[in-house]
Amino acid sequence: MASEADQNVVEVVAQREVSPPPGSVPPSSEVPLTYFDIALLSVPPIQQLFFFDFPCSTQDFLDAHFPLLELSLSRTLALFFPAAGRLVPARDSHPGDHVIRYSDGDSVPLILAESKSLSFDRLVANKAKEAEQLYSLVPPLPPSSTPLVAIQVTVFPGSGLSLGFTVKHVLADGSACTYFLKSLAAIFKAGGDVSAAKLDDLPVTDRRALLGGLEPLKVQHLEAAAAAAAKKEVGSRASLSESGGAEETRVVPDRITRSTFVLTRAHIQKLRKKVALSTSPHREVGLPLPAMSTFTITCAYLWVCQTKSREGMTKNHNTVYFGFPADCRPRFVPPIPATYFGNCVTMAAVVEASRAELTGENGLAAASEAIQRAIRRLEKGELLSEALSTRRRWREVKNNSEPGAPPLCIDGSPRLRLYDTDFGWGRPRKVESISIESFEAVSMAESREEEGGIEMGMVGPEEEMLRFGSYFEEGLLQL
Repeated sequence: MASEADQNVVEVVAQREVSPPPGSVPPSSEVPLTYFDIALLSVPPIQQLFFFDFPCSTQDFLDAHFPLLELSLSRTLALFFPAAGRLVPARDSHPGDHVIRYSDGDSVPLILAESKSLSFDRLVANKAKEAEQLYSLVPPLPPSSTPLVAIQVTVFPGSGLSLGFTVKHVLADGSACTYFLKSLAAIFKAGGDVSAAKLDDLPVTDRRALLGGLEPLKVQHLEAAAAAAAKKEVGSRASLSESGGAEETRVVPDRITRSTFVLTRAHIQKLRKKVALSTSPHREVGLPLPAMSTFTITCAYLWVCQTKSREGMTKNHNTVYFGFPADCRPRFVPPIPATYFGNCVTMAAVVEASRAELTGENGLAAASEAIQRAIRRLEKGELLSEALSTRRRWREVKNNSEPGAPPLCIDGSPRLRLYDTDFGWGRPRKVESISIESFEAVSMAESREEEGGIEMGMVGPEEEMLRFGSYFEEGLLQL
């Protein structure tokens, strides 16, 4: 929802507080938090923004579509009831522990707004735009008593519309958020009829399967966070203190821009070939080059381009870092269902490489092989056993990084298939991850234009973004 400063950008037309249908959820239901949830207690919310080519007037949407969206959201919340709940301190538990409690009448804000001055065509373009132009299109979560989810539809009269989705990260990870939104879309498209929506599987909201084995990790995290708070490190990522709305505050330097970069399937194949023809001192003697996944080659290229773009702009430490998360659902025995509604993602690896290697002639090969080695370690089953130490290592790397030059981190995955979100308004014209600015990450999704391509969203100071774009495009032209 728009702040006072945004009133000249969007105007709120209607707001509803949406609850699950009466009697669809037990009047008082609690969901305990697992280690994966509690570790994200003070992390900024997930914010996604979907644009649709659906020209209509604001009044038409209010009359013909908004009531159905309200009904569909209510019925979706009956399936995903923790999304309608509130985060409260846990009783008779370790200090700092919380639960998600749904009480009868708890609700989610649904907002309808109209754009007054933003250009739909400019916002859906891949080229650079000022990051703050998108802020008014995603709803904030009010501080403290907080709903955990908020949704805002903004109509661009005669051009299209956007749907902004904000979720407190302690509720769910990207995979779970995507499943919630796709379920809402399917129910809306089916006229509000849950059975006609033909959802693949119902969400799993029971977190007990994760509690037992992860309880020691959770306790360790709570104790470490309490110790950090005692040392007045409340503002660190280890703190469990509620931010009192601070997570919604943005400190925006002059000219922060946002751009989308695309690797086509042909680009990815050429990058693989370049790695295959390169030499690297780290390649194991006598072994053939292992197959490079699309994820590996894409991240390697991003890492090289980012490292080059910061030459001369930072203190240029000798070692550069790259981190990426992984979904732990399939790594449990038995596996956690893909439809599990909660957090089941952790920082998977902290990869390091020499700056000189990445900026050298065979930088792409060096980056690819460093990432590949980290992935091979994960395949040996080290992810869950080292979850806490990897998270601490990543926090240490970030805390030691130069201001304005955080290490490269990936948020999202092409496997989420964001462009398959179908409300009946046509395929999304554009999907933006607004929260990458707070997360200091690069978003990754499937390409809208072709199967096998990759779309990456970046946000940063204008000068660095221009330099990155130059290296990115120049590198592709040289393939």
